[in-house]
Amino acid sequence: MLPFRNKGFSLIELMVAMAIGALLVLAAMILYVPVSRSLVDQGIIGQQTLSESFNYDFDIMNSANAGYGVATPQVNTDVMLVTGTGPGSNAVVPIPTTSGSAQGNGFFWDWATPVGSPVSCGGLQIVASANTQNGHQRLVYYQEVPTGGCTAAAMNSATNWNTVTLMPSVAIGATPPITVTAAQNCDLRGSQFAGNPIQHPLVSILLPIHSTLTGGFFAHMADQVPVTVCLHNLP
Repeated sequence: MLPFRNKGFSLIELMVAMAIGALLVLAAMILYVPVSRSLVDQGIIGQQTLSESFNYDFDIMNSANAGYGVATPQVNTDVMLVTGTGPGSNAVVPIPTTSGSAQGNGFFWDWATPVGSPVSCGGLQIVASANTQNGHQRLVYYQEVPTGGCTAAAMNSATNWNTVTLMPSVAIGATPPITVTAAQNCDLRGSQFAGNPIQHPLVSILLPIHSTLTGGFFAHMADQVPVTVCLHNLP
């Protein structure tokens, strides 16, 4: 009888193992769709983040060079805040030099590399998107054309710039997306002077981010991401 009992016990073990295995397979099948979607979403987020990081390097962070290499860089000369739809239709918004802030939707700046060489200039502006839906915005970068200039008149001339759309967006901005605030303790080196830190203009940008993911665990809607740039070359 012993051999028979051992054999029967083995069959029960086998049946239990098969049942557990079936449950594990079922659980794996149930988890496959959300897990695979999550991995796809993470890949898309990685691509978007990489793309946006290049944009930061190319334009947002480049704006911190405002006034570099210029003999006596000044607010409202070497960095200009504007409002409008683009060069040729922009109006200058005066930036306060001692206290307070001003708002617009674009700003332009110049620099000289190496120091003392002819100045170069660039600009950023958040303007209405070509999308037909109201309120949509995009971030554009203005690059000086080879024969262009960096005077105040040239900065508001459409023919002076090559326009590159960096971030198409569906972000809806209810307020001016760019604010320049005077006399801010925003530079790490200048802040080390105890009791008398060096102050600079601070640019705050509500950066439009386009909607990439509409479903899944990592889904997000279009939004505006706050970015700040300290203009440490300007007083």
